[in-house]
Amino acid sequence: MKKLRVAVLSDHPSNKDPRIWRMTKTLVELGYEATLFCQKEKGDREYDYEDNIHIRRVLDYKLGTSVLIDKYLIAHFQLRDALLKEERFDIFHCHDPETWPIGYLMAREQKAKWIADSHEYFPDYIEKRNYGDDINKYNTAVQLGKNRGNYIRFADGVIAVSEEMLHVLSNEYSLTCPRTVIFNTRYSSHIMTKSKQKTRQELGLSEEFKYFVFAGNIMPDRGIDTIIEMIKMMPDHFRLIIIGDGLLDDYVKEEHKQSHKIIYLGRLEYIDLIKYVYACDGYLYFPHHYGENVLRNYKYAIPNKLFDAIFSDIPFFTYDGFAFSEIVKKFRVGVTYPIGKDIASITDDIVNKLNNNAFAKESFEQAKIYYSWENQKYKLDSLYKDIFREELK
Repeated sequence: MKKLRVAVLSDHPSNKDPRIWRMTKTLVELGYEATLFCQKEKGDREYDYEDNIHIRRVLDYKLGTSVLIDKYLIAHFQLRDALLKEERFDIFHCHDPETWPIGYLMAREQKAKWIADSHEYFPDYIEKRNYGDDINKYNTAVQLGKNRGNYIRFADGVIAVSEEMLHVLSNEYSLTCPRTVIFNTRYSSHIMTKSKQKTRQELGLSEEFKYFVFAGNIMPDRGIDTIIEMIKMMPDHFRLIIIGDGLLDDYVKEEHKQSHKIIYLGRLEYIDLIKYVYACDGYLYFPHHYGENVLRNYKYAIPNKLFDAIFSDIPFFTYDGFAFSEIVKKFRVGVTYPIGKDIASITDDIVNKLNNNAFAKESFEQAKIYYSWENQKYKLDSLYKDIFREELK
C-alpha cells in the first residue's frame, strides 16, 4: 500500500519546537511520509532531509496577525507555492491556529484531511498589556485570532495539550471529529546521564549555591517579576537562572546588573537549556493570574517547562488552579500555592522544603514513566487511524 503523505505546517523554524519535530519523527516511524514546512532563518538551507523527514524552509515571515499585513500575506503565498510544488498530500497537520486557514484551504483543494493541533488555548493567549495603549491593535489581534480559531470547526482531527483544553474546545466549537490529548513531553531516553555535580562543574555553577531556574518567553504575564522578587527574599546562597527572551529583556538585563543573585543567559538552544534545568535545584513558575480575568490559556495549557523539570528530577513550584498544577499535585513533583497567598510566605516555604529535601525520587520516576513520549505517541497513531479508517482498510 502506498504511504500516506503528511504535510506538517509550522510557524516556527525547524529546530525551535521540539514538540513538532518529535511528532513529525513519530509519524515517519508509524509509516507515513512526512514533509515539514516551516520558517527559514538566515543561513538555513531551503531543503533538508533529516531522520527520514523532508524539511522545506519556505517562510521568510511568520503567518500570524499584525499591522504588518503585507509580510504575513507574503508568508502565506510562499507556503502555498511550496506546497503546490509537491505531489498532493493526504493530510495537512497544522500546528497552532496561524497555520489552520491555509491548511484548511489546501486540504479542500486537494481533497485531503487536516488536523488542527492547538499548542495554546486560542485566542486567549493574546495579552492586552502587551499592546500598550493601542486598544485598536489589541482588538484587531483578538478578532483575527478568533477568526483563525473558527477553522477548528471543520477539522478532520483535533489535538490539544491537556484534557481541560480539549474539553473546553470540544464544547465551545461542538467538535465531533476524532480528537486526543498529546502532552508536550519528551522521550524517556532524553535525560541527562551525567551526575548533577559533573554537569554543574561543566556549566560553571558552584556547589555552594542553590539554583532556581526559569526558562521560556520573558513576557509581562509570565511572572518573571514575581520570581525575581522571591529570589531577592531568599538567603544569600540562592540564585536564579533565567533563560529566554521576550518583551521584558531589558528589565531582566537590568536586574542581572543590579543583583548578583540573578543570572541571565538569554536564549539558548534546547539541548543547552535542559542542561541548565537539570543542573538546578528547583523550577519557579508563577504567572500573573489577574483573578477572574486570568488568561484561559494559562488555565488550560501545560507548558513544556513542567516536563523539563520532571525529567530533570527537580521540584516545580507554582500557583494552584491551573491544568499543570494538577500534574504537580498528582505526582507530588513540587508544590502549588493558593492564588493570593502572600509572596513572602510562599518564598519561606520554598526555601524550607528545598533545604529539607522534601521530594521523593520515586515521584519523579513515576511521572517520567507516565508522561514519557513512548506512552504518548500511541495517541497520535490512534488519531491518524481514526481519521484514515477507510483508506487503511
